[in-house]
Amino acid sequence: MTEPDSVSADYTLRPSELASTLSLLVEARQPCIVWGPPGAAKSQIAQQVAAGAGRTYVDVRALLLDPVDLRGIPWRDPEGRTRWAPPAFLPPSDDAGSWLINLEELPSAVPMVQAALYQLVLDRKVGEYELPEGASLIACGNREGDRGVVNGMPTPLASRFVHLEIKVDAGDWCAWGAANGIAPEVLFFIQLRPDLLHTFDPQSRERAFACPRTWEFASGIVKRRNGLEPGAERALLRGAVGEAAAIELCAFLQVWRELPHPRAVLDDPDNADVPDNASALIALCGSLYRLASDVNLDAIVTYAQRLRREVGEFLVGSCIRRDPALQRTPAFIRWAAARTR
Repeated sequence: MTEPDSVSADYTLRPSELASTLSLLVEARQPCIVWGPPGAAKSQIAQQVAAGAGRTYVDVRALLLDPVDLRGIPWRDPEGRTRWAPPAFLPPSDDAGSWLINLEELPSAVPMVQAALYQLVLDRKVGEYELPEGASLIACGNREGDRGVVNGMPTPLASRFVHLEIKVDAGDWCAWGAANGIAPEVLFFIQLRPDLLHTFDPQSRERAFACPRTWEFASGIVKRRNGLEPGAERALLRGAVGEAAAIELCAFLQVWRELPHPRAVLDDPDNADVPDNASALIALCGSLYRLASDVNLDAIVTYAQRLRREVGEFLVGSCIRRDPALQRTPAFIRWAAARTR
């Protein structure tokens, strides 16, 4: 019998997979820790899980805590006995609500703080404080090789968690970006160059690097560029995603901004020009995707049918990701039926 190749197996989770996995563990009140490189959207996914479950999200920065912050400050009761005032950042023990408490940057916390968390994670209490029934605990942190502040996690604490690792996925990020206002030109650039979504290299000395977090920064710059000189825009993008990614993005944006108005395609999809340059064609698709509606999807589908199959599917698929309701239009139904023949 052949033994499974556990060394080469991939146990990392895409953001969409991580969200569903976290939801399961949170509802089961099973503590878990999400490991991953900087800027991989660990915290954002935790917030989405909390919002989806109707839970109040609590961000506890373990890196900034002292051991006494968890147990609380001592005080003397009327009988002269020492009591402990629990911290305000944790929900009251008698609260009937639902909570998701994220111990952010847990591996970066000093050993004494990590030791103070043993009891809270396993027994759901520390000192005289006890977590309410509706509270679930998770943690997030960078890996030891990510050049962050990592103190290492002692085995007794590590054994109290289910350990998950996130991987960056361009398809997941673009689907999220289409629903959350990321600039269309940035989304289409990443679909063209998915390898540039995350370029973190722990050996690099460059201060900025491309990752989901910094591409969101870049999107904000692109959307608010009015009045910016080209040199200033390049400098801002370099400061957000690093030099190599910024150079390629700026080249792509130059093509994007010099394209004919997409209205010409919508007005005459049967005869409108199809750019020969791949970057120009992708940029044009991005402009069309931004304008897609149930009124003009028929024109977009007509134009997409004139493109190479993979480009046409890319264009129509992007429209659907931005607005899933377009799947119910006659134009999309016709397109989908033609694809299955």
